[in-house]
Amino acid sequence: MVSKANNIQWLDSLRTLALLGVIIIHISSPLVNMTYGKNMPYWWIGNVVDSAVRFAVPLFLMLSGATLLGKKYNLNEFYKRRFSRVLIPFLFWMVVYWIYRWVMLMPNQQPRELHGIVQWATGLFLTEGISKHFWYIYMILIIYLFVPFMGKGLRKLNMQVISNLILLWVVTTFALKSVPLNMYGWSGEYGSKLLGCFLYSGYLVLGYYLSKLPILSKRIRITAAGIFIMSVLVSAVTTYFFSKNAHKLDLSMYNYLSVNTIIQSIAVFMCIKDTRFKNKHTTGINHSISNYSYGIYLVHIMVIGVLFRNGIYWNFTYPLFSLPAIVIITLITSFGIIYILRKIPLGKYVAG
Repeated sequence: MVSKANNIQWLDSLRTLALLGVIIIHISSPLVNMTYGKNMPYWWIGNVVDSAVRFAVPLFLMLSGATLLGKKYNLNEFYKRRFSRVLIPFLFWMVVYWIYRWVMLMPNQQPRELHGIVQWATGLFLTEGISKHFWYIYMILIIYLFVPFMGKGLRKLNMQVISNLILLWVVTTFALKSVPLNMYGWSGEYGSKLLGCFLYSGYLVLGYYLSKLPILSKRIRITAAGIFIMSVLVSAVTTYFFSKNAHKLDLSMYNYLSVNTIIQSIAVFMCIKDTRFKNKHTTGINHSISNYSYGIYLVHIMVIGVLFRNGIYWNFTYPLFSLPAIVIITLITSFGIIYILRKIPLGKYVAG
């Protein structure tokens, strides 16, 4: 049986990996979008890198399922605890990003009068949700409303029934793959958003199911690693041929709800589950990044934006060197911002 300490450590590892995956996606995506048909060797680097981290957002959801669905809750305490930890920091960063987006406008584009500022801020919220990476927070806040009830229902089911539900979910996501899901703006399509929340909530059930599996053997981990590599190759190669046949960039294989991404996410979860680091320094770094992951997620787009504005971009050197360099700079800078903010009086309540 896995000890509590080890159990927490592998959860930390998955959370750190998910965060790094998100940062990598947001840094490599411009490379994929800007080089297709112009610089294919560079595009292939971005395509393979992006294909290798599609597990990032699903992994965050699976972690929520693994850590939340197995417990009984007092509803008032659950909502108070979840929303104080997620909603209050989010409201703070919403304001920060409104200010940031205004500052990043050209001087002649910046509204100056109160009416113009309110109109601009409202339009930004309706079209992009202020910043496009906020879509995940909007979604998880909605999903949290149903977590206590989801958990209560799942705990009454045996593993075989849950596995059948997961299979049904996979079939459903495949059947609905052509249905557009607008998870960003708030100008309409609320039915699409609710459908998206429903489909993404399947990852919570998947995380709960996988967390209940017994300790995995080395052979299973090796098999999972092989499946992960195959999922990367499938995503990268299929994206190339889909794009070639469409005569334009087709990133449908990158979809977080694609069957390939689901398989990749399971493989990563299985590779890391129940593992632990023996080196105390590695353990400490892993735990610190995991502990700061929410705040880093909230701030990292701003950091990337400032870096890009100052020429620290994927093309400042060869992508095999520029991408990891920017990821490291983004991670360290974002960590530092949240660390300092948490040290300020009352900052810990809004840092994330």
